[in-house]
Amino acid sequence: MSDKSHLGGSVRLPWTMAVVFLVVALFASCQRDHLYYETITRDNVQLHNDWSKTAFATSHKDYATTSRLNGVTIFAFDSATHLLKTELPPDADALAPRLWLEQGTYDLIVMNDSRVEMPGIVFHTDRMLEDCQASVTADTVYDTYPDYLALSTIRHVAFESPRRDYYYDRPENYVNDVVARHIHTVQHAVTKRVNIKVRVKGINYCRGMQPSFMSGLSQAVNLATREPSREEAVYAFNLVNRSFRNGGYTEADLSQSFSCFGFNPHNLRSDTQFELTINFVLVDNSLFTFKADVRPQLEQWLDDNTATANLDLDINLDLEVDLPHTDPESTDIGGLVPETIPWNDEHQEIVL
Repeated sequence: MSDKSHLGGSVRLPWTMAVVFLVVALFASCQRDHLYYETITRDNVQLHNDWSKTAFATSHKDYATTSRLNGVTIFAFDSATHLLKTELPPDADALAPRLWLEQGTYDLIVMNDSRVEMPGIVFHTDRMLEDCQASVTADTVYDTYPDYLALSTIRHVAFESPRRDYYYDRPENYVNDVVARHIHTVQHAVTKRVNIKVRVKGINYCRGMQPSFMSGLSQAVNLATREPSREEAVYAFNLVNRSFRNGGYTEADLSQSFSCFGFNPHNLRSDTQFELTINFVLVDNSLFTFKADVRPQLEQWLDDNTATANLDLDINLDLEVDLPHTDPESTDIGGLVPETIPWNDEHQEIVL
């Protein structure tokens, strides 16, 4: 009897332990299910763009409510090959855009707006970063000016590949974007504003103006270094803004402003012609052409602003010209004087 009892006890004990083990395993399995919701986590980089040195800042003298900051476009160049890896879609958040790229190290160019909103600029991003340029669209004489462009370059920004994390009560394949790095950058304008002001004596001998030109300015600008190119361009403009300086209407200031990519400092030490050409139509219908070498003024501007790191300032060019005494043709009277027939006293009958 004792042997059978012993055998029976030895048979029942493992079944009891097995049942207990299964219950414990089932309970543990139910508890661990919550720990295995899979999530994809991506470490984002958030940029903090400072536009205070550009015309997009309300404190800037050229700020205009009609030309507000709409967003940013970002070019990502591979730091190893220096070639464009991707152009990110325009981001409406111009102050703190957040981005994620595939694993790698990138050099970023961050600029205002998007390329489609800048028809006056061609972006040459098919080149290496060191040669990437923005240029105007015209071929020889540029009578369409580049749109306002401000940018910054950020070197060696590293991105890690996504990682799999497990969270409590998260759905599978949920992408979790977290900010892993903050980068602060200051935007600088790469387009320059050239302000032409000409004091004219004998403005009463002038009937009107033909297009004026300035040579020696840069055709393009490097997006990585913000340095204007050494290729020259000729910009055309109309010197038509007029302000009389005396009661006799014989002296006046003519002014005009236009945008360009500035000038390359190396060209100041070469044989590049920095010449301003202004064409006046006199009251006898003859053409009077005034030419001036503005290289000294550009050299002075560069010296004054390089020392103070204020190269974002406008380029102001002030000139004086004396028009020759001219007798009007017998059929016309006077020129750029308010009382003359061509400007104010011509009457037309309009049938309504």
